Amino acid sequence: MGTTLDIAIGLVSVFFLLSVLCSAIHEALAGVLRLRALNLAQSIEIMLADSELDAHVKQSPGAADAAAPRSSPLEQIMKRAARRAVELVRTRVMPGPLPSPLAAKLREHPLIKDLKYGWVGPSYIPSHAFVAALIDTLRQVPWTDGAAALPPRAGATPSQTGAGAAPSPAGEAASAPLQQASDGVPPPQASAAAPAPGEIAAAPSRDEDPLDELKQIIRSMPPKSDLRRALTTIVDSTVKDMREANIRLERWFNDAMDRAAGRYKRRAQLIISATALVLCVGFNADSIRLAGALSRDAVVRARLIAAAQELAKSPPRAAPQAGGVDQNEDIMAAIAEGSGARSRLTGLDIEITWGVKAPEHTSVPKLWNAIAAILGQGIVGWIRGVLDRLLTPGILMTAAAASLGAPFWFDLLNKLVNLRTVGKSPEPYEPPKGAGPDSSVTR
Repeated sequence: MGTTLDIAIGLVSVFFLLSVLCSAIHEALAGVLRLRALNLAQSIEIMLADSELDAHVKQSPGAADAAAPRSSPLEQIMKRAARRAVELVRTRVMPGPLPSPLAAKLREHPLIKDLKYGWVGPSYIPSHAFVAALIDTLRQVPWTDGAAALPPRAGATPSQTGAGAAPSPAGEAASAPLQQASDGVPPPQASAAAPAPGEIAAAPSRDEDPLDELKQIIRSMPPKSDLRRALTTIVDSTVKDMREANIRLERWFNDAMDRAAGRYKRRAQLIISATALVLCVGFNADSIRLAGALSRDAVVRARLIAAAQELAKSPPRAAPQAGGVDQNEDIMAAIAEGSGARSRLTGLDIEITWGVKAPEHTSVPKLWNAIAAILGQGIVGWIRGVLDRLLTPGILMTAAAASLGAPFWFDLLNKLVNLRTVGKSPEPYEPPKGAGPDSSVTR
């Protein structure tokens, strides 16, 4: 029982160190490539992607201002190259919908732009900031551009109804308050008239109720818009005030972020699994061979037990929110943790060293000799070594174990070490030498 438990502790220690190294490599890649920010940007584009809105958003003043050159030609070239690299990573590594002009305009909003960190964008957006920026962005878009084919509003000016159109009585009545104001008489309060059926609502006034303004903005959006349908469903007739509307919109955003966290976790697991396979092949981490070595060599087994007891005292560094929507990314800490795990792994003296060697025997020597004549003996030897290790069951088992994550193996390592500590039988009691019989015992 004791030997079997020691072998299990040794294997779990190796799995734990490989998992820490895989997690550190993934965290370093996620920090350099800004995978969390890309994941958040893609999630927002999934929420706001709507081809019916693109033409209106591109006509907004903010889009024209963003297109104006504000930097030197060299900076323009560098920004275009960075933008192209971002699009390449996003479309190849993280496939999703096409870029949305509305999402791009939202990212330029001051509430969102102030959260930007790095060359991609923010990796975390509070729900209340997103809702406020979205409503303000929708307010700036000219939704009434397509009203030419619809009946004109009552009281429209000649510039709205056509150059040759005669002024209507409502239009003359609308000009009366202006004349009264010029004479020093305060104009009367205008009553809001309901729009006619099939008519696009006029631009909302800042003095009206915020909820009515939001509903009017939604009604002004194109009828076939998916975003309009979603917002109409969220802000329906049961919403009584703007506070309740904000709560519903924030819940909509939080639900989208939950799905974004799930996508990030799946992609992170794929990256960690691929990294584990590469590391196990490179280190020749064969768990079956390692278990055999531990069962035969008591010295190596004792060295691994001592290393395991030290590993159980220091938990692995927590990832910056596994959901993938946090702004705290410490690349240098991940690199330092990975370097420490590699040093401990190679210092265990269990024949785990980095390097690939060609196997001594091969089944088809003529084929490999023909390939070596083209590519060279060194490249062919490396390919043979990689293929030989990829087909080794012990290496595949180690790669699968290392992809389970460092927290899993750390918890299991602590349980096994505690079991070994408490499970050891106590030493038999021996009375001090020279002591006589106990006189208190009645014979």
